[in-house]
Amino acid sequence: MREDSVKNWKENRALACVVLAAAILGGTFGIGGAKLSSAARSVNEAYAQNIAGDLALRAAAAQNIIAEGEAALGADAASVKTAKRAVEALEAAEGPAQEYAANAALTASVGMLYEETRKVSGDDKGSVLQTQWSEFLSRGNIIDNSADAYNEQARAAQKKLSGFPASLIAGLTGAQAEEFSA
Repeated sequence: MREDSVKNWKENRALACVVLAAAILGGTFGIGGAKLSSAARSVNEAYAQNIAGDLALRAAAAQNIIAEGEAALGADAASVKTAKRAVEALEAAEGPAQEYAANAALTASVGMLYEETRKVSGDDKGSVLQTQWSEFLSRGNIIDNSADAYNEQARAAQKKLSGFPASLIAGLTGAQAEEFSA
């Protein structure tokens, strides 16, 4: 009797189809999900190592310019308040696209604050202000130069994540790669 049950199990086409379908789905979602997650993770790590760190240092330089602006213009000056809000927006931004927009606003507001502060600052404040302004601009240039390579990597990952069944798997696993642009 045991031999009959083993033979029936081996000849059961429905069971074989179910096992085959499970193996295909497991391979597609398991291996495919791991590959897609790895591609997205690679892009996110590149962003964290290159752009995010420089954004943090740029925000720190902006904070120092704001401190100089407060000392020269007063805490109630419109340009001081605008620059503070821009730093807060950058710190609150989530993801490359939001950080890109916040960085653009930071550039404009800190630039205006720097010009106003520079006009009223004496020589003793000018050197500190100029040093922070140079740091702020330098970090901006580094970010701009890094953004092209990062965005190219993000677009390549997005292309991988957008086809079928990759888009379905990416949706289920949460794998995504966002560009640092508007």
